[in-house]
Amino acid sequence: MKKLLTQYFNSGWLPALVYICLLVAFTITALSQWKPLDIVVNVLLCVGGFAFLALLAASIWNLSRKRWRLGVTNLLLFFVSGVATVFAFGFLMFASMFGPSEDGFADDLTIPEGIEISDPEPDATDVWGVSTLSGSDALQGIVRAALAVPGNDATEFAPNMPSLRKASTDHFDTFRDYIEASPDWHVFMEQGHRFASRRWSYVGEPRDTLHGYISEFDGDSGFQTRCLLCLDRKQWSRYTVQHVQEAREPIEPQMARGNNLHESRVMIECGGVWVEVFEQSDKLERRVTKATVTALEDEFSEFLRNPDDALAAAQARSRELASRLAGEDGSPFRLLTGMQPGIYRVVYSINPGEPGLVYLKAFEVTKGTPLSVDRLENASKTRMTWSIDPAERFGSKAGFTIYEGDWGNPYAARFEVWFKPDSGETERKLAEGIFKIEGWQR
Repeated sequence: MKKLLTQYFNSGWLPALVYICLLVAFTITALSQWKPLDIVVNVLLCVGGFAFLALLAASIWNLSRKRWRLGVTNLLLFFVSGVATVFAFGFLMFASMFGPSEDGFADDLTIPEGIEISDPEPDATDVWGVSTLSGSDALQGIVRAALAVPGNDATEFAPNMPSLRKASTDHFDTFRDYIEASPDWHVFMEQGHRFASRRWSYVGEPRDTLHGYISEFDGDSGFQTRCLLCLDRKQWSRYTVQHVQEAREPIEPQMARGNNLHESRVMIECGGVWVEVFEQSDKLERRVTKATVTALEDEFSEFLRNPDDALAAAQARSRELASRLAGEDGSPFRLLTGMQPGIYRVVYSINPGEPGLVYLKAFEVTKGTPLSVDRLENASKTRMTWSIDPAERFGSKAGFTIYEGDWGNPYAARFEVWFKPDSGETERKLAEGIFKIEGWQR
């Protein structure tokens, strides 16, 4: 061993060669994405890291002994190896993003016989290539009407929503109950804070989208937008957003570019709630933002006519939605297909009997392996309206992705609906069902 170490540290090229060989072996092994090689990948990563530091140590050793040629050679090769490492990890990152992502999860799984297994159903609201569908909601109608008018170059708008300010301040509890009950709003939790994204409706039903963003890029006026209520007056994420106060006076939004469109993101502080309005559109004029402000003012001026009646009407709409979502068999929840295999929507038709959150857990049937543990709960989590009458049901939707498995290789999974009460009592399971699903892949 002493002879090998002496030869190693007395060489200008051997330490670098050892490291490069380990780096190549690590890159090839990691690129295969074969599960049995995961341990080998981790070992090569650790040994390679040690060899990289040993290359630096060889340089320091030779320089300290005034062997300048060897020390400088080691140091130069150390930097060359560093550059090679950056390229290798960059290549692996690129391959992981754009290469095939089969994980083989379901290769050895069989779908059991003799148990009731349902297939996710087509989502009637997923109609592509159509700009306006029946059942268009008020906000969508106002936005589309605004986009039909040619825009100008004036970006300023008035963040004037006095009715929303009054509703969220003077009728705080009823306002929150209304938002949770209304099918037009998806209420969810993020980092312990409550938010509500505004849905658009198609064929008479609200549609959930990723993080609440709504986009159309195939028409004459391509756009992307989101209307988000920050119910706890906390920002949804750490992105940069311009804060302004609700007022009659016009403000000048900070403009940027995104998707080759003019972009703005404004947080309007409005009494008991903050309103984030995001817009990307082809003109500088904030037509979508203005339309959103107008629609919110209209909605909550109507709410203020009689808040209790507005809440009752929202709950009635939720009950009516639940009756449709339950289907002919009255199921408490169903799965709907998304735009690709592995992407699904859950439709709830339940009444938890008290305030709180509902969410999904999922397990492969034959082995009980939990599925998408780190993401499924947050993606499927939503707040439900409720009543003390167990005969009543209320409807809601959420979207999620299952990452275990590959396209064209279905397996059976048990989905469970869980409820987390605001009271802090123990979480409880409300329903379960078995579905034939596939995992998502790039």
